[in-house]
Amino acid sequence: MSLDCVFTNIDILERIFEHCDVYHNAFVAKIWSNEALSIIWRRLDSLLPLLNLLGPMTLTSEENEIPCYKYDRLIRLEDWIVFRRYSWRVQELVLEVDDTESDFNDSVFMDIITTNRIFSDGGELLPNLRHFKSNAILSLQKWIPLFMHKSLKSVTLAAPQLADTHIFMRTVSYLPHLCPSMQSLTLRLEYGPPLALDTIFSSLPLLNEVQISTSLLSLATLNTLARLPHLGSFSMIADFEWDDEELPKLDVMLLSNAFPSLTVFSSQTISFHLIASFLEAYRPRELRSLNVVSCTTETHDTCRSLFDAVVSTAPDVDDIHMESQPWSDNDPMPDSSLFPFFPTAPQRCLNITSLELLHPPPLKLDVENMKALLASLPSLVTLELSESTGPPTLPLSALSELAPLCPVMRFLSLYLNTKIPPVSTSPKQKFRCLEVLNIGRSPLQSSARNVATSFSMVLPHTCVLRHKHWDKIEATKWDSVTEILPLILELQVARGAFSAVQ
Repeated sequence: MSLDCVFTNIDILERIFEHCDVYHNAFVAKIWSNEALSIIWRRLDSLLPLLNLLGPMTLTSEENEIPCYKYDRLIRLEDWIVFRRYSWRVQELVLEVDDTESDFNDSVFMDIITTNRIFSDGGELLPNLRHFKSNAILSLQKWIPLFMHKSLKSVTLAAPQLADTHIFMRTVSYLPHLCPSMQSLTLRLEYGPPLALDTIFSSLPLLNEVQISTSLLSLATLNTLARLPHLGSFSMIADFEWDDEELPKLDVMLLSNAFPSLTVFSSQTISFHLIASFLEAYRPRELRSLNVVSCTTETHDTCRSLFDAVVSTAPDVDDIHMESQPWSDNDPMPDSSLFPFFPTAPQRCLNITSLELLHPPPLKLDVENMKALLASLPSLVTLELSESTGPPTLPLSALSELAPLCPVMRFLSLYLNTKIPPVSTSPKQKFRCLEVLNIGRSPLQSSARNVATSFSMVLPHTCVLRHKHWDKIEATKWDSVTEILPLILELQVARGAFSAVQ
């Protein structure tokens, strides 16, 4: 292939532009300029460059009002010709507006609507726009439908805290008509009341991804979402912290054949108990990934009920992430010493590859219940049990007994008792594939050298040891362990190589 062919090939040019200054490339040659401009205009983070194509604008300010842009003159035919040279390149429009950013006067959009009909046959403003995201201030919200059209695939609408719900709802109501082929929709409204969104969702049958504020959910909306044939990812999100006296609620009802295509589910602020009720009511059989962040401190019973709910309703689930609010040393210690996730039916858990439990109640782990857990989850690649309250009960020496039960594990996080007994037996087997061992906030209860030596007996020589200590003194102690361990592991490898030669 000749050099000329290389530098005129669009695919090759895109690769080149990924590694150099695309703005300078726009001045090299005509074909380079065209492709470089397409990359520059592919994503816009502001309306100003786009609207400036239709004429010069001036920022005006009146007392006690946010500064606003206005056109200095009427929009002309030649302005629309220039606009069309660039507008087709825009594929993503992201309007992350804060309270201090300048706004656009209503006259700007009225001029656009009027002259677009006169000079541009009323065509789409951004005909190739595929992704639109806005958390626009109130005055801009009512003009958002100008940028929507039938080819739009992804829409995110987030309204500010003091949003006018009428304007927000009116904007959302345009979606079925303007964006019938939309596949991804995110609706965020702080402190908003539940809205009548069921009709809107039922008119968007191609949706495969939905994110919605928990405050907007009603029973009718939830049941409508459960009937969408292609919905593969569903998230309940929150943009604020709930008061303890006003925790979010979730109304559910038994519904057959619900969420037929749902593979990914996540939630924020909803308690484990309510999410367990959600799973038991709708039974999403195709669920593969669960990510739940609770708004409260969870108990052994609520942790166990959620885990049992997901493995009983979704037999092929392979990724479970459960996070609650942190326990403190002042909270009353639970009496239960049972591990809350010990599955009642181990055969249901054969597919789980990732199990993460962040900020659980004190688990009081011992060797036997850890062995039972690992034996029932043979496919685990990631296991994270990030507790940090109370004295750790799982001894570091237990790792040698757990290693044979972790044939494919690559990431392990445990809260360990690092007090090394005076006499310890040699480990039966090392972890085969472990890449990271995270001991979280485990206290260092023996000398750094002894602890590092104990880890070296069970860890592969490429494994990395990590900790999450905030206390500088404790972090410094563990830094010594992480510095000594690689040296011991390298020495073991060298000794093994020397023995093989001998």
